[in-house]
Amino acid sequence: MNSKQHTDVVVLGGGVAGIAAAIGAARKGSKVTLIERNAFLGGKATAAEVGTVCGLYTYSKTEKPEYLVKGFAKEFAEILQKASDSIPLHNAEGLHYLPYDITVFKNTCLSLLKQHQVTVHLNATLTNIHIENNVIESALITIGDTLIELQSRSFIDCSGDSIISQAANVPLIHSDQYQAAAQVFTMQGIEEENEARLGLILMRSLRSAIDENKLPDFYDRVYIVQGSLKNNCVSLKVGIPVTVTYLSGNSLELEKSARNFVETLADFLINNIPVFKDAFIEHIAPEVGIRVGLRTMGKYVLTEEDVLNCKKFDDAIANASWPIEEWEQHKRVKMYYLKTGDHYQVPAGCLQSKFIRNLFMAGRNISATNAAIASARVMGICLQTGYAAGVLAEAYITSIPESIALKSIQNEQL
Repeated sequence: MNSKQHTDVVVLGGGVAGIAAAIGAARKGSKVTLIERNAFLGGKATAAEVGTVCGLYTYSKTEKPEYLVKGFAKEFAEILQKASDSIPLHNAEGLHYLPYDITVFKNTCLSLLKQHQVTVHLNATLTNIHIENNVIESALITIGDTLIELQSRSFIDCSGDSIISQAANVPLIHSDQYQAAAQVFTMQGIEEENEARLGLILMRSLRSAIDENKLPDFYDRVYIVQGSLKNNCVSLKVGIPVTVTYLSGNSLELEKSARNFVETLADFLINNIPVFKDAFIEHIAPEVGIRVGLRTMGKYVLTEEDVLNCKKFDDAIANASWPIEEWEQHKRVKMYYLKTGDHYQVPAGCLQSKFIRNLFMAGRNISATNAAIASARVMGICLQTGYAAGVLAEAYITSIPESIALKSIQNEQL
């Protein structure tokens, strides 16, 4: 069965960037349609159960968090915090982050889209696009046995993997080596109430087992999802020892390795660590967490130097102070921090395709180098790039000068 629909803005991807993009465009008056491949919203935040929103706050050594983000990003965070009944946490390095409830996150996204009258297609995938003179005129999406042709004047790619640019066959930004993937799972029946102490117990026990050749060396890449220890449950994140390549079969290999890792780890914890002796796997997150994907080539490419030197831009649309996270296959995470109290900015050029006039992007597939996206991919920044992309997309179809659209974004977000 085929059908045809007309809309002003199409957003591909229902993660935080896609939600923000849809609302940004809708608040400026556009009719918006959002396409999501899963049966629920939230992207990696819910499918991979990330567990915390990073990138919302100023990088500082103070215990009290101070919002770096404003506008819709702050609005979303406050709604999520209240509904999740959570409080921001911080670590010794000066990073602040917000734990959240997975179900609340899904419901918050759906509620916001309904409020803004965004048409949502779940379980939907992009099949093809039609381009004329470097302008996308329509997209073909598949929902079960139904094909829908979406005719639109602006498109925003928030897929995380630059799916629209791949379909358009335009140059992409690849990585020489993609960040290591992760799997989150939850165990119930934990006999420890202090998260920091549990983390220390885990680290010491796993290190000892590795030194005694009881476990492979990659079992040191086990982390507690911050703020997840409550009601005798804890969520753990494990680094998967399989290289992310995006080649055929890689996804299945990652999933198989992740499940084996989780099952072996859980068995070790239950049989060797007293606080886990009555524990069991409550559930495993539906998706493996892929941190970095293919990026769309934009009018500007954000670099590692921009991030670490806290560069500011005249066409800035987002403030960011999250460090560069380097998750390698065979090592624990490395962090490259910004100057305390300072931040860098993401320019609008990172959200505008270099090759397609009406294509914008947000979230993990903005125009950035491998190192730069390792900072800019976190949710607090994705919320900002998403909202800005929505405003820019709406300005394009209404012929509003970019300078005016930028001023609007900066007044709201900066």
